[in-house]
Amino acid sequence: MKVKAIIIAMGLAALASTSAFAADSYSVGERASVAQFGNGNTAKVDQQASSYDDVKVQQTANGATATVTSTTGAFNKTDIKQNGVGNNSNLNATVTQDGAYAEQTRISQSGSNSTASVSQTTSSFDNDSINQNGSNSKAKITQTGASSNIVNIDQGMNKAYGKINGGDATVTQTSTIGNNVQISQDRGNDKAVVNTNGGGFNKTTITQTGGGTDASVQQSSELADTVSIKQDGAEIANVSSTNGGGNHTSIDQSGASLPNLVSVHQINAQNETTNVVQSGAAFNKVYVDQLYEANDHTTVIQSGSENTASVAQRFGGYNTVNALQIGNNNNADLSQQAAVESSLLSTQIGELNSVSASQTGSREELTLVQGGLGNIATASQSGAGNVGLIAQAGLGNTASLTQAGYGNSAAVTQVGVANKATIAQH
Repeated sequence: MKVKAIIIAMGLAALASTSAFAADSYSVGERASVAQFGNGNTAKVDQQASSYDDVKVQQTANGATATVTSTTGAFNKTDIKQNGVGNNSNLNATVTQDGAYAEQTRISQSGSNSTASVSQTTSSFDNDSINQNGSNSKAKITQTGASSNIVNIDQGMNKAYGKINGGDATVTQTSTIGNNVQISQDRGNDKAVVNTNGGGFNKTTITQTGGGTDASVQQSSELADTVSIKQDGAEIANVSSTNGGGNHTSIDQSGASLPNLVSVHQINAQNETTNVVQSGAAFNKVYVDQLYEANDHTTVIQSGSENTASVAQRFGGYNTVNALQIGNNNNADLSQQAAVESSLLSTQIGELNSVSASQTGSREELTLVQGGLGNIATASQSGAGNVGLIAQAGLGNTASLTQAGYGNSAAVTQVGVANKATIAQH
């Protein structure tokens, strides 16, 4: 047996213990260093049949526990630093690597009830880093059968010993290839959860700063997905995608001081691109629902406060929905159902404008543009090959467009105050 370890244990309690072990069968250049100071410390390093491994564990003060286990790995580096002393610092770090290649894992914890756990099975090229500081912090990374993954959880906004309050980050990846997940959380009641299952080429970036932000990304059987969520304030973003491929979702809730809410739900859809940007003082809301869809494009941009946009695309393909709202208290409800090669565009600039649009069928195009105050546009198309346009500017204008059947075309343009137009074709 070949043991190459430096152990310094100065525990002040009977619970303090240290151990280091390295197997002999295939063991090249392993190094283990453990330094403990204070009470209740426990460090265990177990490396078997691994080469180029470098494990360093440094623990200072109360209740810290570090466990490192590597089996049949190579080029692995593990650095665990835990600092406690005061405020019930119950630190715990666990790293388990099985059959992994060229992993580098670094865990740094300082203060209160921090817990970090990294588990990798049959994964290669992994680079995992967890940096935590503050109270009630939890970080967990689990990768199974995955390769070329890079996961970075900070919970201190890119600071080795940054500030956090109640951050909780969980990353779980199963049978995935080429994943890159980075989570950074600043002071607040932050929580970020990322789940990917059976997919590939997935990249997830979540950045949360302040407030009571909450972000959750769930992807199952996904291919080439890219999800980026940036939040500032008291915001919630939720993205769920199932059985799809080539999905791109980017959510930016910027400059908000009160709650923004975004929920994107995609099922069995392919080649979707969803972009949501919200900015304002309060209560911007976006709901996007895409079901059985292929090659969908959805863009929602809201600026101001009290804006609400809801987009639903179902059963169709080649669909595109665009909604732009600038100002306050604008409302848009957009829906395409069983519409193939359909396109829907809505633009509102001003305040208290409302748009409701619905397309059912195939090869339909609908454009709604409103500017001013208190304008209302309602449009509905059914059948195939219908083209509709509503453009309103001014104050208190009302337009309604209804087309049913095939090959209908209608345009409404109103400028001024309290104009009314209704077009119905069957």
